[in-house]
Amino acid sequence: MKNIKVIKNSLDDLRQNNVRFVSVTNNEWYSLFRDEIRNSIAIEGIFANRNELIAVLERGRRTSDQKTAAILGYYESANTIYEYAYNLYKTGEFEVRLSDLKQIHTLLMRYEHQLGTFTGVLGDFRKSDIAVTQSYFTPLNHAYVKDTSKVFIKWLNSNIKKPRLDILTFATGSHVLFETIHPFRDGNGRVGRILLSYLLIGSGLINIAIKGTNKTDRDRYYNALEIGDNEIEKMLRNIEKGQEVTVKLIDSVVASSNLKLLKNIIFERINHSFDRVEREIKTIDREAILPLRDAAKFYNYSSDYLRQLINNGKLPAKKRGKLWYIKVRDIEAYSDTHSY
Repeated sequence: MKNIKVIKNSLDDLRQNNVRFVSVTNNEWYSLFRDEIRNSIAIEGIFANRNELIAVLERGRRTSDQKTAAILGYYESANTIYEYAYNLYKTGEFEVRLSDLKQIHTLLMRYEHQLGTFTGVLGDFRKSDIAVTQSYFTPLNHAYVKDTSKVFIKWLNSNIKKPRLDILTFATGSHVLFETIHPFRDGNGRVGRILLSYLLIGSGLINIAIKGTNKTDRDRYYNALEIGDNEIEKMLRNIEKGQEVTVKLIDSVVASSNLKLLKNIIFERINHSFDRVEREIKTIDREAILPLRDAAKFYNYSSDYLRQLINNGKLPAKKRGKLWYIKVRDIEAYSDTHSY
């Protein structure tokens, strides 16, 4: 497997060449993103196979109400925030705001809120204590959630601006800390995994799909979280006893936490994501000319949409007989400036 520095440098090179790999218009990234959705909701006990996922996202079909709500919520929340992180990293303006956490939760849970399976307030920190099913920890007392979350955000941004930890330790520590605080009434697992990928993208890396569709993988992930949160949970108990939470305190606690198992999982998944995206990019000849119908399928556009762009002079193309042909470079240039 490649080390993190090699992966980051390779991804930076792609950005320099205007290759937009975090986008649903990138076929392999979109496939990776679907896997992320499927695995992340499976960790929460919501199981969807690939066909169900595609049916909901691409054909507007519905499975069980809860499953559909979970798929759509994750898609809209993560796709929006990942695009945001990608753009901020490119301009050197990446940071995390408290409102970003609330936005992730709002988009993630809104379909379940409409359905009535989530009855809390969208984007609002919890106002009561909660017991986590099959939990291995006790979340922070609700009275301390808001203030501790504010310091958590300060800690994130202080490490983003002046890194004191390597990227892998920073991302892993932040994930364990968020999950142990458990700031929302519901949806914390999925919000935390989206936040993890948000931090990875904003640090120059790529989002990941933590495996969760089978029990062995879920148990491995839960065990890594449990081992990693011992020192962090001690800190939270001390906060409840009156200890002031500071950026310096979080630095110390994360540094003393046993994050090895979870770092291994995240490292493996970063490599997996990078290999998938890199493999597709290397197989694309950017001077190649594709029939419109093939370009539409590959880049997730409809043929009618591309034909309209051609007719309006927004996309260069040549007609051979009855078929339009598009150069890979031209359609990627359009995708880069009109991604959603």
